[in-house]
Amino acid sequence: MYKPHKLYIFIFAIFFTGVAAAQEEAKGGPNFAPVEIYVCNFNEGKGQADLDKVIVSWNKWMDTTGKEPYSAWIYTADYNSPAYSFDVAWLGAWPDGNAMGRLTDTYMTSGGGVAKQFDEVITCAAHSNWASVKMREGGVSEVRKNAVMQFSDCTLGEGSSLPTSMEAMRNMNAYQAEQGSVASQWIFFPVFGADTDYHFKTVTVHPNNAALGADYERYGNGGGFMKAAEIIGDKFKCGNSRVYRSTKVR
Repeated sequence: MYKPHKLYIFIFAIFFTGVAAAQEEAKGGPNFAPVEIYVCNFNEGKGQADLDKVIVSWNKWMDTTGKEPYSAWIYTADYNSPAYSFDVAWLGAWPDGNAMGRLTDTYMTSGGGVAKQFDEVITCAAHSNWASVKMREGGVSEVRKNAVMQFSDCTLGEGSSLPTSMEAMRNMNAYQAEQGSVASQWIFFPVFGADTDYHFKTVTVHPNNAALGADYERYGNGGGFMKAAEIIGDKFKCGNSRVYRSTKVR
């Protein structure tokens, strides 16, 4: 969901330290995929039904462009905080930077009509770009229409490193899978437009609230929090998760 007539001129300021360190965590480095997030509020008198109509138009436009690979979800909050208050957010993902660049150029040259339709329905105060790394393949198919998403902001512990923290996260994911968790997980590193005071986000996705509730129970009454203290310790610390209902729109 681009807005070419409102694009910022981004300074090439990739999150160098984090990305470089992450590349050391495995031979050959992890596979980064670009992700964009828009944080938006509905314009006066507009709502979800209006946005759904625009998304239909946008999908029709996308189908005429040569079908550049791009997936998109919209999400709304179930558990949130005032610092992250918004009506609806848009998360889009490309398989690589080449696809991102090509589709961006296409939208800037021929997507003005559908961009205007979006502007009539929503106003987006922030647009950010992230380098994502998939940490765990759970039971959530990426073609699934609906899912439950958790976002947490995480900071490295004093004296810790990103490769060490990612290894601990992998070990914790393996433990949770052994206990029956079906969640998938990604790390998002800030690249463009994100004003952050943390090192990365974790994005955990469950197929439904029943699966989220089962992990909640395992972590609390099942002793998962004690295992997390053993595996993760002071390597990194994440804040409280925000929980969202997501719908795949492309």
